[in-house]
Amino acid sequence: MRILSFLLALAIAGTIIVFPRIISTDMHSVPHGWLVGLMLGMSFCFVYGVGFVPNNRILRVIFSPLVAWPLVIICGGVILAQSPMKFF
Repeated sequence: MRILSFLLALAIAGTIIVFPRIISTDMHSVPHGWLVGLMLGMSFCFVYGVGFVPNNRILRVIFSPLVAWPLVIICGGVILAQSPMKFF
């Protein structure tokens, strides 16, 4: 699970850095709310993927795939659905 989370976070970061137009063609039509959710999910995947385990029970749940993956899937799906480049 850790390797998968880390690879998912790397894939998201790499895709957004290399090909930012997948999100939007200009700065005014960026879905900021969904992008924040995607970035949070990516960050949670990084934290879990590198092996950090917080002592606080709430943070342990937040930095788990239980929260990170749905954030990435839902926010990423909405961003891709609203994207000017149609993938589906």
